[in-house]
Amino acid sequence: MGRPKGGAASSSSSSKKQKPKPKQRGGVDFKKYKHKVGRKLPPPKNATNTEIKSKAIVLPEQSMASERAGMAVNKRGLTLRELLQQTTHYNANVRRAALNGIKEIVLKHPTELKLHKVAIIEKLQERICDTDKLVRESLYNILQSLIFPSLKEVHWSELENAISTRSTLFLLMANILNGMTHLSLDIQLMAFRFLELVVLNFPSSFPSYAEKAFNNFVAVLSNDRIQLHDRSKLNSVLSGLGHCLSLVAQATKSDDTSNQQVHNLSTRERWKFTTDDDNSGGTLSHIYPAGAFAMSSLLAKLQNLVQILINSIEVSASEICAKSAIDAQSSEALLSALHCLDLICRIFIHEAKKPQLNFSISQTQFGPDWLRTSLLVHLKSLWGVKRLFHEKGDDKIFIFNLKIAEIFLCLSPWIDSTILPAEEFCQFVSSLLAKEKTLRNRDLMEMYLSPLITCMPGLIFNAPDDSKGYLLEAFTDAFRGCKVDCKLIMPFLDGVGEMLLPEKTGIWFSENDSGMFDYHDAWIHELPGILLQSIDKAPSVTKVVLELLLRVGQYLPTVDCGNLHPLIKLFGVKSSSGTMELGPFVNLTRECQELAISCLYYFPSLLPDIIGPLAACCLSDALEPFMLLKIVEVLQSIYKAGNLQITEQLSFLSLLMARFKVHPGNFLTPEDSSEVSNMDTFKSLNRLILTSLSEMGDGSLVLELIWNNLSHAIAQKPPMHNMNGLFRIIVTLDAETSKLMSEDVIKLIAGYLLDASLDLSKTIEFGFQPDKARLFQYFIKPCTIMFDKNDKVLCSTLEMLKSFVTGDDSLFSFLSNLNYPRELSCRVCVVTTILIFLCNERKLHRNLSFSKSVIKGILEYIRRQLDSNVIDVTYVEKQKLKSAFEQLKTKALQLNCWATVELEGLLSAT
Repeated sequence: MGRPKGGAASSSSSSKKQKPKPKQRGGVDFKKYKHKVGRKLPPPKNATNTEIKSKAIVLPEQSMASERAGMAVNKRGLTLRELLQQTTHYNANVRRAALNGIKEIVLKHPTELKLHKVAIIEKLQERICDTDKLVRESLYNILQSLIFPSLKEVHWSELENAISTRSTLFLLMANILNGMTHLSLDIQLMAFRFLELVVLNFPSSFPSYAEKAFNNFVAVLSNDRIQLHDRSKLNSVLSGLGHCLSLVAQATKSDDTSNQQVHNLSTRERWKFTTDDDNSGGTLSHIYPAGAFAMSSLLAKLQNLVQILINSIEVSASEICAKSAIDAQSSEALLSALHCLDLICRIFIHEAKKPQLNFSISQTQFGPDWLRTSLLVHLKSLWGVKRLFHEKGDDKIFIFNLKIAEIFLCLSPWIDSTILPAEEFCQFVSSLLAKEKTLRNRDLMEMYLSPLITCMPGLIFNAPDDSKGYLLEAFTDAFRGCKVDCKLIMPFLDGVGEMLLPEKTGIWFSENDSGMFDYHDAWIHELPGILLQSIDKAPSVTKVVLELLLRVGQYLPTVDCGNLHPLIKLFGVKSSSGTMELGPFVNLTRECQELAISCLYYFPSLLPDIIGPLAACCLSDALEPFMLLKIVEVLQSIYKAGNLQITEQLSFLSLLMARFKVHPGNFLTPEDSSEVSNMDTFKSLNRLILTSLSEMGDGSLVLELIWNNLSHAIAQKPPMHNMNGLFRIIVTLDAETSKLMSEDVIKLIAGYLLDASLDLSKTIEFGFQPDKARLFQYFIKPCTIMFDKNDKVLCSTLEMLKSFVTGDDSLFSFLSNLNYPRELSCRVCVVTTILIFLCNERKLHRNLSFSKSVIKGILEYIRRQLDSNVIDVTYVEKQKLKSAFEQLKTKALQLNCWATVELEGLLSAT
């Protein structure tokens, strides 16, 4: 049985069925479709298909790479123009990539930078205020490493035809100044780095923007946020401020000369220039250098910086003292602030020293009174900072104290006891000098201690009498301990020069200045040692020491030369074996050699010990000819001034003449002809020595004094040129002297003539060679003068030559040539050559006639040797003897002193 159909369920379902809608009246309606929003309608059934199908045709020659062939692109294929456009992209990564691409193109294609440098700068300067830090850093690196080095100021004139340089720098500085006032502190600080970069590369552009730049420095350093910010950012601001202040300080120094010109003007001219300056709104442009700063408004900005920097220094010092170890960033910030403060003080000092005009419109408010009443009052806080560092022993703390002392030292002329206790300050400075020896970092010490040493003369001059003693002691100890290769040696020498030579510096010390003059000897005693050490270790110091010694000699004539005795080692020293060893003098530059020789004029008491080493230097081939002659002239000047004994001068001159090494060149044997001739030098020396001897007074008296030196030198048988010079001295002083009649002297004269004629006599048969004949005439010149003035000397010499011809060998010991030939024909030819040249001198005919018997005896001897009965004479020798006989006979007949009977038998030779 199942459930019955129907019932309540069926009735209920049927009741739920909808009733059919009534049909509309009228015609049949279209079917309506419901479309969803956004769905594309299907095309109509009768639509025509217009779709066209085709295949692409690839043409490689039409690609972008082909179009850019030969163009400068980076590794992504972008040109410089496209990369410059991308630097303004909204995406920081794209801007950064564009800057890197520009750097890549400039490195690979330097000509792009040369052609488009202005366009590059004008586009890139927009990124100075970029919001992305990495973009700004990339821009900084590009400007620093690539663009600015290629835009040196000396080349800016090349761009004037394309675009104004002024406008380019104007846009660059406008963006930098805009960045300095940006709301973002990072952009502000980065703008100061850009300013420093521009100042370093284009310093002449800074004066036009100096006032605005210093306004921004005041604003950023007054902001407390900068003190709490990263120390490296603060250091970058202070570094830029230091460079800007350095430009102002350099401008004030260069203006000092111009200011002096203004001070020397008449009242009417001053008024005219002042009025013109006010009307033009600038400085005295026709006197001051171009690009000078508008100091009147600039000094007011710097005045605001003083207190700000002092506050920064106090904060940094407190932090450093509170820490157990000094970090590098804090130390650099404190040093930078002290450096900036020092520069500002120097600028104000230069302003205060300017000559003040007599009109109120030209007077500056930053004068000496302002330094005392305002600047020094602010700086008094620095003395408290110094006390914070007093107990610290670190090297960096010592550097801080040096910078503080440097600031106060430059202001010392305006400091009085109400502002700073003078005695305490002097003790502070002397303690810094004493502590210098204990420093470990020598580079830092040399860098920061130099200004302190430079200011020491002024500090000692202004210090109270009770304080000068330990200042002088500290300075002297530091000077003694300073090594010659240390950079501090120059400031020390400058300081010594200022205190030794007040005539030059204007710093005059009274005789009661705490034994000031007791330290003079100590300083001078150190100078020779510094000089000798500097020649090898620090050549630049050598000239400075020599100049200082010269000035000491000029301005301190009463100086004790005993302190300068080590100066002798500059020229040479005697070794244990007694030989003279040359000093470093011969290796100095010409300028230093002249200074050293000039010093001898003012230290004559050293000359007795220096003459020997100095002569050794003069005889050295390493000494230039100019300096050799200069030495002789200086010593002669010293002698004329009465500061050199005549015997010492005569000994020096005779030594030079006897030992000077002559290289005659082609006049010597072939093996010596390769040497460079110094005959011109010897002839100049010869003339100078003879002139000096002639100036000494009566020739016979001078010869009497120098005779022992001359006779000793001649007896040593020096080379021919030196012997010639010695004989020239004799004939210059007194050719008629009886000292020539000594037998030894006669033998030396005869030996000299034999040596001189040996080479020439070898060609007697065929005629004398002109060059050798001229040389022989040069050699016998002093002898002919002696023979002309003294016939007895001539007669004795001819007798000696006759004995030499006739076989007397005693004369060989007076010849300088140890290998002199002993053959008869050689002896005859040599003596005949001498007699022929003597007979050629007409002024000697009279004196030769007195010795005709000697000449006749020589002719007779030659004739006997020509006799065929003499078996010892060979045929070749007879031919030489015959030629010599005929030539001598011809010359003898020209004397016109012979009687007919005296020539019988001599008219022909067998």
